[in-house]
Amino acid sequence: MQAFNSFTDLVNGISASRQESSTLPYDIRAEIDWVDFSCTANPLGTPKRVKEAISHAIAEGDLSFLPNRDGSHLSRTLARYYEMPAECFLAGTSSSSMIATIAQAYRPCNVGIPTPAPADYFLSVANVGHNPLKLQNPFSLSAIDPQLAFSKGLTFDAVVLANPSYPCARLLSESTLKRYLEVCNWVIIDESKVNLTLGGESFVDLTQSYENLLVIRSISEDLGMPGIPIGYIVGHSSTIKHIRKFADGSSIGMFHEIVAKELPFVEDYNEETNKLLDTEIPWMQCMLSLTPGIKVFPSEANFVMCSLEERASRAFGIADAADLIVRLQKVGFTVRDLAGVPGIEGNKYFLVAIRTHEDNEKLISALREIIISDN
Repeated sequence: MQAFNSFTDLVNGISASRQESSTLPYDIRAEIDWVDFSCTANPLGTPKRVKEAISHAIAEGDLSFLPNRDGSHLSRTLARYYEMPAECFLAGTSSSSMIATIAQAYRPCNVGIPTPAPADYFLSVANVGHNPLKLQNPFSLSAIDPQLAFSKGLTFDAVVLANPSYPCARLLSESTLKRYLEVCNWVIIDESKVNLTLGGESFVDLTQSYENLLVIRSISEDLGMPGIPIGYIVGHSSTIKHIRKFADGSSIGMFHEIVAKELPFVEDYNEETNKLLDTEIPWMQCMLSLTPGIKVFPSEANFVMCSLEERASRAFGIADAADLIVRLQKVGFTVRDLAGVPGIEGNKYFLVAIRTHEDNEKLISALREIIISDN
């Protein structure tokens, strides 16, 4: 467990992670037909109804008008779905921007972040004056218990959690969450991928009992459209009222309103997603674990963290994850290199997202061809 000594150290410490984890440039993606296993959004892609609504809005000139910057239409839609007051919702975009929106509403403090975790979590709180602290669990990949962190001499007043965690794909337990709620002034949970898990439960309902709890959700991840970041924050109405004073609505676009209108009509799509993931998450873990030289970490979400075993280097001549990724790209696939991710040590780790069964089979075949046939 450690704190970054300065903002400069923070930026320098995670810059490599951001470079490695960035998506492929558009011009490269347009020229090369790679099957992308680095993107963790819904593998079914955007629902036809939503794509048609966006196309219709563009054709009708809706983008010529200024959007409602407070995202009120989205809030009303969410209020009906969750059966909560509309005042409990605040429209946002990406997870990192929503974390910053929340964090800037509070006095600077030490903010604990269980690792491994995305580099953007650290930047989001540091950029608004807080001091991010790594909270590493010495016993497992699950979020560390706050009392264990305190026993290590680390103090913090707030925490950023994830449900599921990234890149470890572990669901957060309610008991662990409540222990953080008892000792922290404010708690953020990133639930941008909770709908893409094996039976993961959201903690949105707890926001009505705990005023210090803020939950982040992503419509973009749910609907397979990460290129248009649409999200929202859920909290107690009094807490959201406070945060709204500091929120900059300039990032709220017309697409928030367009997509919000379609949310009540995607239930069949959600059921199809659950059916796919219930089958493909266990299948992918099994097939990866049967691939020589690859260690698989248990996953409860639509992505699987893996590492190259030492024998992969010795027997198969694969130097590290970057080497494997280059070989995969040569045959039309890309996965995510985890080198530099806070809490990840070494250059052997990579992440594989879940896609359709047809795509998943192709990746496994390509991996085995690279590892076995090339040697």
